[in-house]
Amino acid sequence: MLTALAVVGLLLGCELLARVVPALRRLGLPLAILAGALGLLLGEQALGLFALDVELLESVVYHGLAIVFISVGLKAPTEGGRSAASRSMAFAIVAMMATQAVIGLGVVLLLDSALHPGFGLLLPMGFEEGPGQALSLGSAWEQSGLPKGAQVGLIIAVIGYGWSVVAGVPLVIWGRRKGLTAPGLASTGAGNTQTVSVARSEPGSVDALTAQIAVVGLCYLLTWALCSGLARALAGMPDIAATVWGFHFIFGAGIAMGMRPLLARMPGGTPVNDHLMGRVSGLTIDVITCAALAAVQIAVLSSHWLPIVLVTVLGGLWTLVFAVWVAKRAWTEAPFEHAVLYFGMSTGTLPTGLALLRVVDPDLRSPAAVSAVFGSAGAVAGVVPLLMGLIPMTVASYTTDWPARGWLMLGALLAYAVAVFVLWRLFGGLRFRRPLATFWPD
Repeated sequence: MLTALAVVGLLLGCELLARVVPALRRLGLPLAILAGALGLLLGEQALGLFALDVELLESVVYHGLAIVFISVGLKAPTEGGRSAASRSMAFAIVAMMATQAVIGLGVVLLLDSALHPGFGLLLPMGFEEGPGQALSLGSAWEQSGLPKGAQVGLIIAVIGYGWSVVAGVPLVIWGRRKGLTAPGLASTGAGNTQTVSVARSEPGSVDALTAQIAVVGLCYLLTWALCSGLARALAGMPDIAATVWGFHFIFGAGIAMGMRPLLARMPGGTPVNDHLMGRVSGLTIDVITCAALAAVQIAVLSSHWLPIVLVTVLGGLWTLVFAVWVAKRAWTEAPFEHAVLYFGMSTGTLPTGLALLRVVDPDLRSPAAVSAVFGSAGAVAGVVPLLMGLIPMTVASYTTDWPARGWLMLGALLAYAVAVFVLWRLFGGLRFRRPLATFWPD
């Protein structure tokens, strides 16, 4: 309870601080990240003002990830996801994840062939996918020899957050000075005046928010049952069985999307309210972001600093350079806004990218936000072969014929990345505008 109250207190404290210091909001730093950083600073690893249960925080991040995916999967799909910009964003997300995996695994193999590939493959997990996925897979890979895998995943994700702020804010300043921002996006001060319809509870029924949480809980119960059954069926292959629990969030999202049409057939209609379900996912994202940063164990970073630093530095530089280079070649409308959002997403999460976008587009008037939302959904088809195929196969080969299999899997990852670029060029709107060495072609 004290750990839970500490997380709540950190989030509330940062919200109050942002109201007193408006510059924090203009900076674009998500307050959940600031709350987690303060938790790490004020905790027993630094100033020692209070103690946090690290194992509990890791558990919150792990289970919270599935709740986010389930709550998003239960919401009704919105029209408009087939635009050219959204399609290009879907290919961009897959391309970034594949190239980050190539960089991470390549660094590990070149640095020390005896290192666990997880040190490199957690780069796309922590940067592109976020702390929940990084912790989940890092924890699963501990059984195959990755020391303190959950913590390594959290540390890489936290460093990714650092890149989104330390490099993202200067990127925004550079774009403004160069006049790259789209015209007419400055805030009018009126804000968003849309009225949101909130579900009302019928007399004698449970509260509408209670119904949302109950549906999410039912989906998570079914997810647990499915993962338990798969793990028992794969008991003879413990590495693969552990990976099943690492991908519990994907199974949860699939179950939620399958439950959605069934719930719609209930008497009186579905109990799911999209607005309230969005609040459930928003609350969970804030909590797991704060918990992820506060749960980082500095001692793990100090004992494995070299591979982590090399992987995250090279990965961060590549992410920044590629996000800027590809923006005007992938999006014809508001390319700089797409570049800012794409970089924020590729070093943190979608909320991180949106927070960075709000610095140049306060009211989210540009098409970049819509591209990101629908592009994230469209990217699932390209991400699944990486998450469920190439990356687990690489980790599984660590205990058989390493590093020979490692180099073979590096080639497979590189071939997949090339295939994504080819498909992006054919179907996603990517144009290799020349000169190729120019970051921002005319």
